Amino acid sequence: MGRKLFAERNFNVWGKVVPFADFKLLCDMPGGFHINETLHVPIIAQAENRLQQEIPQLHASEYMMFKRDGNRSVFEGRYFERRSIAFDLALAEHIEGKGRFLDKLIDVVWLILEETTWVLPAHNPSKEGVNTCLPYAYAGHVDYIDLFSAMSAAQLAVIYHLCHEQFDAVTSLINERLLYELNRRIVEPFMNDTDLLNKMMWSGLKGNRVNNWCPWIVSNVLTVCAFTVKDQALRTALVQRSLPMLDAFTAAYHDDGACDEGPGYWQAAGGALYNACVALYDLTNGYVNIYDAPLFKNMGEYAVKAVIHDKRVLSFADASSTGMPYPLLVYHWGLACDSKLMVDYALSRMNGKMPQNWGQGQYNWQPYRLLRFLSTPSLPSATYTPPQKFYFDGVAVAVTREIAAHGRGLYLAFKGGHNNESHNHNDLGNVVIFADEDPIFIDAGVGTYTRRTFGKDRYTIWSMCSDYHNCATFNGVTQQHGGEYASNDEKYNEETGKLLMNLTTAYPKEAGLSAYHRSAVLENAKIVIEDDVVFQTEGNVMFSYMVTKEPEEVGEGYFVLYGRRVSFDASLIYHIEQVPCAEPEVARIPTVWGTDAIRRITLSSRSPVKDKKYVMTIE
Repeated sequence: MGRKLFAERNFNVWGKVVPFADFKLLCDMPGGFHINETLHVPIIAQAENRLQQEIPQLHASEYMMFKRDGNRSVFEGRYFERRSIAFDLALAEHIEGKGRFLDKLIDVVWLILEETTWVLPAHNPSKEGVNTCLPYAYAGHVDYIDLFSAMSAAQLAVIYHLCHEQFDAVTSLINERLLYELNRRIVEPFMNDTDLLNKMMWSGLKGNRVNNWCPWIVSNVLTVCAFTVKDQALRTALVQRSLPMLDAFTAAYHDDGACDEGPGYWQAAGGALYNACVALYDLTNGYVNIYDAPLFKNMGEYAVKAVIHDKRVLSFADASSTGMPYPLLVYHWGLACDSKLMVDYALSRMNGKMPQNWGQGQYNWQPYRLLRFLSTPSLPSATYTPPQKFYFDGVAVAVTREIAAHGRGLYLAFKGGHNNESHNHNDLGNVVIFADEDPIFIDAGVGTYTRRTFGKDRYTIWSMCSDYHNCATFNGVTQQHGGEYASNDEKYNEETGKLLMNLTTAYPKEAGLSAYHRSAVLENAKIVIEDDVVFQTEGNVMFSYMVTKEPEEVGEGYFVLYGRRVSFDASLIYHIEQVPCAEPEVARIPTVWGTDAIRRITLSSRSPVKDKKYVMTIE
């Protein structure tokens, strides 16, 4: 697995943390923090729209929805909108400084400060003997920090940094209350050993494996530290405490830097580590710096390599195919670790223009790095050439392009790994195939989160299951969830890009398998997928393939999709069906793919077989 990057360098921040009064934001950038003037007009225009908008009310009944029926969207939508309003108004007031946005900003900041909890309903901790459909944080000290309480705190810390003088001109009580709540809700529980060890498993301090929660929360706590913590001993302790937590995150990675939570989580996982790193750099005036670590570079380049073409990214695990990496994040990370691949990709995506989605949705969820993005000067364009083939050996993912260009020719991605990955889907042996920009076989990705998504019923949702990925089913038995269900003996040919893997242990014993191997290769303008199946006695085979539309033509042993001929063993029976998408967890998936419905093609054996090699070609 990966490395404990901070421990390896033996950082000791005592005496290295910049005092609050001397702190300089973006200390490595000429001029420090200075919002690019080309963004002033759109930022102010957005804030003017906010002046006309009602601040959403947060109702107890909406908080209770998660426990009652699993819905988390209604409350979250209002919750996030409040914070976006506050952030937009603060940026505009900072730029303009005329007080036009101040009263509305105070209104929404005060409402956020008066919320009983900043923890979302889906993350509200349980309490013995109590129905926690509502938060219990009003009683006694706060004992839990989740993703979005940390985000809320970081946003408020940035707002304080931008507008504390304006607040004081109205009344000192605004800043006093803001600092009080940040200390009560974030700093105290973060420094409380009992709370951290017993409740906040995202910290990794018990030696457990962590996911994106760790760097996301830590980076936002560091933002609070940078902008609001004035006691030097506490400021230093907060920074020192963050380092072993971040090490728990990097230790969960293989040297290839691939994110097993899926490319769609990269901005919240690896991107949060970057957020923490830039905060640590400023807090220590460059002393804490891991930018030259190979793992850090690989984690950044992973996101660029996972791009299929200009509109689609690999949607393995809980990811959406439209979750493209944010170009300014890629650009600045690429600069930090000296990655031409990342810088060229980012510059080609921006094409000489600053992105205008600077304050929307997830872009202000980790606001420290957003301040760097807003301070970016105008940039040139560049030409980008994606790598034609590569292999992430840690997560067993191979990608090959027919042509080293986005959206041209055939594209093949082939996935192994294990079925206990973070945000896992049971998808071992899954293939994703595009022709030019057209999706031949897709990974449907993830839809809307509800209580079922992360509960005991996760694998009753079809988008999580192997028979709704481009995988095989044997004797009606699908892959199961658990680390023991895994691919093995992966063999990658660097010259051809062919990947062969043993998938026997991806299935439980009830599947009746003696051996099952799958390989995939893109060579000579043709993709070849081979499935070598051996049953203990005899058994039936079904191959599933997820598609976005009906084939244009179907014949004996073949079908044509987006003009490409897909040939398969003539002994298999072809069937196509529309996948039900009425349930809330999957309802939006067809829209993501720009279609009226997702469809599944199945190719099933006509009669039981003992052992057989099935060959499929796409050309």
